[in-house]
Amino acid sequence: MTVETRPHRIEPRSLSTPAQLVEEFFMDVYGLCFRVLGHPHDAEDATQETFLALFRDREKIARAESPRAWVLGVARNTAVSLFRARRGAKPIVEGLAPAAPIAEPVDRDRLREALARLSEEDRLLLQMRFLEGKGAAEMAAATGRNAGALATALCRALRRLRGVYQGEEGR
Repeated sequence: MTVETRPHRIEPRSLSTPAQLVEEFFMDVYGLCFRVLGHPHDAEDATQETFLALFRDREKIARAESPRAWVLGVARNTAVSLFRARRGAKPIVEGLAPAAPIAEPVDRDRLREALARLSEEDRLLLQMRFLEGKGAAEMAAATGRNAGALATALCRALRRLRGVYQGEEGR
């Protein structure tokens, strides 16, 4: 007795209408988009964009040898494009504080006194950022720190300066 080991080709259902297309592939497309993007709302957006692209060009699906593979390829490309577009936003490190010089303080002597009471490292960071107008990348290169450590150190230096300037140093 011989046993057939090759699977029989299963013909997919007709995908002649958009509703049939969505019914057949929605969960596969959403699952793939969610795995690429990691957020439900982003996955929903990518799923919607995928089906819109498929509805615009249904002839390609009809000509595809494997409609499922074609649909999932379109979904993957859509999700990756959305991921790249949303990733292109400015990093948070650059947005910590404007590079513009400090606005004229109420009391310059008090500011000088507060700066003098800070550590040399804090003064250097504040000087580079606010007086020299250097960005995070320049400051990281000059100090030998990575951008995250630099952002933390700058934030802490500002907090210490604010505390000393406002007389809250010991609190």
